[in-house]
Amino acid sequence: MKNYCALVVNGSVTEIIVADYAWATANLQGDWHDLGGEPLTVGIGYIYDAVNDVFVAPVVEDAE
Repeated sequence: MKNYCALVVNGSVTEIIVADYAWATANLQGDWHDLGGEPLTVGIGYIYDAVNDVFVAPVVEDAE
């Protein structure tokens, strides 16, 4: 099973990698968060709510 980590910059997910969380935090700079395994439920642009420790999908407005 693959493990995923997300890089959070200014409260927003900017990068997702396939890596163990312990490895990412030990070897990469930045604010990395464990996303667990598959299925991947977080994407680039998601907002990280640090108070509740959850990722929230961005709001997409209709282009009418």
